[in-house]
Amino acid sequence: LGDEMGLGKTLQIIAILTLEKRFDRGPALVIAPISLLDNWVNECRKFSPTLKTLIHHGSDRTGYYKTFMDYDVVITSYSTLCNDIHFMNMICWNIVILDEAQNIKNFDSERAEKCKAIRRNQSIAVTGTPFENHISDILSLLEFIQPNVFNNAKELSEQYSDDVSGGKQIASFLSTLMIRRVVANVSNDLPAKVVINQPIRMSREESERYVSYINEIKQSDSEDISIGMFTNLRMFCTHPFIVSPEKNDENRFESLYDE
Repeated sequence: LGDEMGLGKTLQIIAILTLEKRFDRGPALVIAPISLLDNWVNECRKFSPTLKTLIHHGSDRTGYYKTFMDYDVVITSYSTLCNDIHFMNMICWNIVILDEAQNIKNFDSERAEKCKAIRRNQSIAVTGTPFENHISDILSLLEFIQPNVFNNAKELSEQYSDDVSGGKQIASFLSTLMIRRVVANVSNDLPAKVVINQPIRMSREESERYVSYINEIKQSDSEDISIGMFTNLRMFCTHPFIVSPEKNDENRFESLYDE
């Protein structure tokens, strides 16, 4: 599912999960970035309250695989999946959904290998950016939803050049495997866009940590500011625990959500 952002990819998946629940086909597994785990729960509650959801993440996550059978949708992160792959493969999932599926674009990465190794009956990759930099970005996603379409990256590159021309050529092939709508094509069917600006202020302690983290970066041995450093700062603004978790410190930053 490759629709552009804002066209309701999550809602489409929830509709599928709701239909599958009616046939009692077993639990589905949603794998998403850490920052989106709670969002999946909230969206399921909003659009399909009958779906019973479980977030499998963190130090208090279950160690008993049969627990999953009590839920319709289990939601986990890519990192947790890599750590718990053998445990989570003790059941065969009805559907496995990869949200922000470009996270497995590196074909031989551990993350991609673990995602492709999950026991499942059906596979759905969800991303608004199926191609980020190269034609080869799509290879791992195709391997997840339809194994053995291409044997390797070389075979893909031999058929499709890594440029705009190659992108146009592969589009017809992907049309059988991917739904891709862009906002411009369906704008007349969408309601008016509503923009709500909601500033979120850090508490004093959070602000001090943020400044301290910036100072650590400045004092590092690296002379260049990398994209990874900016990414970490953005993650810090989502929640400090994502960048610098501390034991026995679960409640110190609740103000990020309460204020």
